[in-house]
Amino acid sequence: MDQSNRLQLHNLPSSSQIDMKKYRSKGFLHFDKRIKIERVHQKIQDENWVAKHAFLPFIHYKIKLNKYTLKKGTPSKELRLCKDQKFFKYKKPKERLIYYASHLDSYIYKYYGERLNEAYNSYAKENGIDEVAIAYRNNKSGKSNIDFAKEVFKYTLDQDNAVIIALDFTKFFDTLNHRVLKENIKYVLGVDELPSDIYKVYKSITKFSYVDKKVIDKFLEKKYEKKQYQKIKKQGTLKRIMSPAEFREFKKGNIQIHKENFGIPQGSSMSAVCSNIHLIHFDAHLKKWADSKSALYRRYCDDLILVIPYSENQKPDVKDLKSEVYQIINKFNDLKIQEEKTEIRIYESRRINNQDNELDKIDYLGFILDGESIKIREKSVFKFYSRAYRKAKISRGRTSERGIKTYRSKLYKLYTHLGYDYKGYGNFISYALEAHEKMKELPVQVLIKNQVKRHWNKIQGRL
Repeated sequence: MDQSNRLQLHNLPSSSQIDMKKYRSKGFLHFDKRIKIERVHQKIQDENWVAKHAFLPFIHYKIKLNKYTLKKGTPSKELRLCKDQKFFKYKKPKERLIYYASHLDSYIYKYYGERLNEAYNSYAKENGIDEVAIAYRNNKSGKSNIDFAKEVFKYTLDQDNAVIIALDFTKFFDTLNHRVLKENIKYVLGVDELPSDIYKVYKSITKFSYVDKKVIDKFLEKKYEKKQYQKIKKQGTLKRIMSPAEFREFKKGNIQIHKENFGIPQGSSMSAVCSNIHLIHFDAHLKKWADSKSALYRRYCDDLILVIPYSENQKPDVKDLKSEVYQIINKFNDLKIQEEKTEIRIYESRRINNQDNELDKIDYLGFILDGESIKIREKSVFKFYSRAYRKAKISRGRTSERGIKTYRSKLYKLYTHLGYDYKGYGNFISYALEAHEKMKELPVQVLIKNQVKRHWNKIQGRL
C-alpha cells in the first residue's frame, strides 16, 4: 500500500502548533494526577514514547438514561407540555457502559484521535463519503446538529414525494469487530501493517483493562473512612485515587481485561473516530445505493437516515426499499439493526404519514418535522424544564435556610437567556434560539422560539 497517508499522520501539527485550549486538564479522579498538556505535548507526539507507553486501566461505570415517551392524546400546548409530567409515560431506562481513561492517556487518545480523524477526512473526501458521516468530525467547523437536521429537512421539503427510512444499529460500540477495525485503519492510513505507536493505541482500546468504579469507591471509603472520604471528595483536595505503590497492590485481583474480539470502550476520543473508520466500506455501499435512487444518506454514529424521492406516478414499494437496505447491512456481519426501532415515513403533499397512512412526523437529531412545522423534540424540552425546576427548588431551599439568594447565578447561566455564552458554548436556550433562526429559512412554520419564550417567567415562578 501507499505510505503517503502514514507520513501525513505524523506531519500534522507539531508540538508548537497544537491548540492547547482543546487539551484541558479535567477534574476527575483517576490513577494518575491531573496534568497540563504543556508538560506532556512532546511525549504524546513522540512515536517511540507512545509505542512503549503503559496505559492505565479505564475506570468503568454504568449510567441509566431515563426514557420518556409522549402519551397519545397529549395537548399540543407547550406550556402544559413542559410543566406537567402526566403527559409523559416512563419507559424502561437504557443502560450505557462508560469507560474513562487516565489524564495522560486521555491526551494520547485525543491526539491520536485527531490525527486519525485527519486521515479519515482525506480518505472520506477521496472516496465520496465525506458528507455521509456527521458525528465526531473535525472538518465540519461551525456546524452542529442544527445544521445537519436542517439539511435533511430541506432535502425532504424540496421533494414532491419521498420515503424516509430511519434506523439504528444495536449496541454498536459493544459489538464493533476488532479485526475489521484494524484492517480499516490500515486502509485509511494506506499501510500494510500498523506502525508500532498506532498499534499500541489500537491495542489499548480493543484489549483494554478496566476497574469498576464501585471497587474504587470502596477502596477510598476504607482508606479514609466513609464520612471523611465524602468530605475530601466534596473539597476536591484528593490528587489521585492512590499512590503508585498502592496501585501495584490494588491491581492484583481488581483489574479486569476485555478479552473478546469485539467491542471498544465508549467514552474515549479514539472510540469516536474509530466508529467512523469501522464503517468506511459500509458507508460506501449504502451511499452507492442511495445515489442510484437520487437519495440522501446521512449517518450520525449508529443512527442512519435515508430520504428517497420519487415521482407521483412511480411510487416505490416501501417494503422493497426497506429490504434492499437490510440486505446491504446484512453483508456486514458485525452490524445488527434494531428492527423494531426502524421508522418509515411517507412525505406527500406537505404531509408526513406513517405506513398506515396516519399523520406522523420525522424525529431527527432532536428536531421534529411534521410537514408543516418544526419544533424541538418535546422530550428534550420536558427534560430541560425538569432539570431547571430541580435546580430552582434547591436554590429556593438554600435561600430560605440562609436568608440570602443562593445558587441563582449558576441557575441563570444554565437555564436562561443569561447563559447565552456559558463556558463558551451557551446553553439549551441559546441553542434553541439559534435553531429557530436557522430553521426559519425553511418553507414551514418554525415553533422553536415559542417552546422556550416563557422560560424566565416559569423559572422565576419556581423560585
